[in-house]
Amino acid sequence: MSASNKSIRKLSLAGRLSAMVFLLGLLVYIPSSIYGACNNLRRSKTELIAYKNRLELRVKTAFEPAVWNYDTEMLRKLINAELGNENLKSVKVSTEDRTLIWITSENKETFDETAEPTGVYMDKHVIPIHRMDEPTQVIAYATVWFDNAPSRNKFFSMLVSEILVVGGILLVVSVSVNISSYIKLVRPTETIRKSMVEAGRSALIPAKEKIEKASFKKAFPEIQSMAADLEFMLDEIEKANKKVRESEAQFKAIFEQAGVGVAQFAASSGEYIVTNQRYCDITGYTQEEIKGLSFKAITYEEDVPVQLKHIDDLLSGNVRGFSFEKRYVHKDGRIVWAELTASPLWGPDEEPTSYIVVIQDITARKTAEEKIKKLNEELEEKVAERTLDLENTNCELEAVIEDLKTAQDKLISTEKMAVLGQLVAGIAHELNTPLGIINSAGGTMERILENDINMVIGFCDRASREVFETYIKLAKACADDEEKDNAYKRNKRKMYYSILEKNNMTISDEVIEKLVDIGYDADEEEFTELIKNPENTQAVKMAYSVITMQKSAKMIKVSAEKASKVIMALKLYAHKDTSGEQVAHDVIKDIEMVLTLYYNQMKYGVEIIRNYEEVPPVICFPDKLHQVWVNIINNALHSMDYKGRLIISVAKSHDKVLVSITDNGPGIPEHILHRIFEPFFTTKKLGEGTGLGLDIVKRILDEINGSIEVESKPGETTFKIWLRT
Repeated sequence: MSASNKSIRKLSLAGRLSAMVFLLGLLVYIPSSIYGACNNLRRSKTELIAYKNRLELRVKTAFEPAVWNYDTEMLRKLINAELGNENLKSVKVSTEDRTLIWITSENKETFDETAEPTGVYMDKHVIPIHRMDEPTQVIAYATVWFDNAPSRNKFFSMLVSEILVVGGILLVVSVSVNISSYIKLVRPTETIRKSMVEAGRSALIPAKEKIEKASFKKAFPEIQSMAADLEFMLDEIEKANKKVRESEAQFKAIFEQAGVGVAQFAASSGEYIVTNQRYCDITGYTQEEIKGLSFKAITYEEDVPVQLKHIDDLLSGNVRGFSFEKRYVHKDGRIVWAELTASPLWGPDEEPTSYIVVIQDITARKTAEEKIKKLNEELEEKVAERTLDLENTNCELEAVIEDLKTAQDKLISTEKMAVLGQLVAGIAHELNTPLGIINSAGGTMERILENDINMVIGFCDRASREVFETYIKLAKACADDEEKDNAYKRNKRKMYYSILEKNNMTISDEVIEKLVDIGYDADEEEFTELIKNPENTQAVKMAYSVITMQKSAKMIKVSAEKASKVIMALKLYAHKDTSGEQVAHDVIKDIEMVLTLYYNQMKYGVEIIRNYEEVPPVICFPDKLHQVWVNIINNALHSMDYKGRLIISVAKSHDKVLVSITDNGPGIPEHILHRIFEPFFTTKKLGEGTGLGLDIVKRILDEINGSIEVESKPGETTFKIWLRT
């Protein structure tokens, strides 16, 4: 036998082992590879379909403006951006009568196309493009050709690469097993065989007695190594068996001593295979008795279909387990409620062979729930009776509340009229003063119009150009000036007489007085030039008449505005809103209206300091909010005896408007500060107050979701009001 044949024979066992490993690897890999390839193919198809759907959505939305405007450059940019995907071959956009653009991609380059692309794996789609504002109107069609070949090539390339990699791994593993088997198994066995052959030969040849011993010495290390490996394997197996026995004993102890019922029953028949003691205690059967029974036999009749439905869901793969509450029929016939949780035990054929169920006795809980349900029903009956009584009582209370609201409205109206009565004298004075000014100024204008207007017209017609310009200059300069005080007029009069005396000039006192009255302001040179021309005397008189009439008109306007402001404040204060709805209102304007009503009482002794920030309108009943400011300002003025300083601040505070009203009166004593909002509580003398002002303020602010605080110390009292915006 040749050396090569001997080598082959020596390696035959190792070769068979490596071949078995290689075949076993193939048997494991081929099904998993097929399964993985199917999944990859399915995923590839899903991704391609998703890409096509996304492309269709982008075409419908992004192409519409360009198509509607026939913007082919924009279409070209959009199509070139989409052709970057290797699965998109060509895109054509056309209307009913012509093709707008047609672009095809080839080897990552794009060019205009006029022929339809062809190929085994070519897929054509037509996408309608609708008007954005008219979804039913189709304005164009986008025809796209998808090339599925790149995805297929990519899939098969990955599959071939995977086969080559796994085949290489299996080959390397087989060679490693071959070499390891030869070193660990074949070579020691061959050494033993040789030693035994040489030992046999040495028995026939006395000269070779030492060969036997030497030959076995060579084999002993290999045998000892194999024995050590076998001993180690046996020790590991024994340790594993010991752990299995310990785990089995531990599981059995837990199974038997568990506080919940545990059972295993067959999936096909539903018969019990094994149960623990707690399960038997709950159902009333012994472990021997229950083994021959099906779960249907001890389940309440109405609950059997429910459990079968859950088992069908398990078998169909819809759920991996289930849990529900069911009723068992105890051995003694009574009903036992239990909460059941079931999980399948899977066999080698991927179908459950049996089920593990865990039950917990919830009979006590269910009994308590039934009692609670019964008590709830009784309670609902009692609540219904009490509700009827409460509804009747509520109707009576609503009637009482309505009466109280009516009384409150009357009280607020009465308080408002009482305050108005206190203000009547001052308001009458505020109206009489501008009316007197209007009457006086009107009389002056009437006199000028009756007596002087014709002279003014005649003067303008007859005067020389130089005198007329002097008249115009006097009328314009003096009419624009503000009214001068008496001290200024005395100084001017004295200056003009001094200039006349200095220059030895004479002029009538009437002209001097008229110049001073109209506010003529000139230096010595200008005054001298005016007096030198005797004809300018008439220009001064005519200018005086015109300027006097202008000043009278201004006085009438100012007085009328002042009277109008007072009347408007009265109108707003006396107005009663009948809509019943809160509206947005200017709080600063509201406060200024109240200050107008109190102007006559404050103008000689009270300093008003206004710190107003720009704030949004507040939500309120305007006619009621007036009363808040009236009562607080009235109390402040009364506490200062109408002499002092009143500071009113309006600012934004988070999402509200904060109004602060501070007076420098004597302050409110600390021991009564907490009582000032009580009805009928007052610190005023008998007959001076009702004690309802601040109570009304508090009620109004509560009604419009506002709030009020007061801070007081000797010499200063501040009311802070928060209003919602």
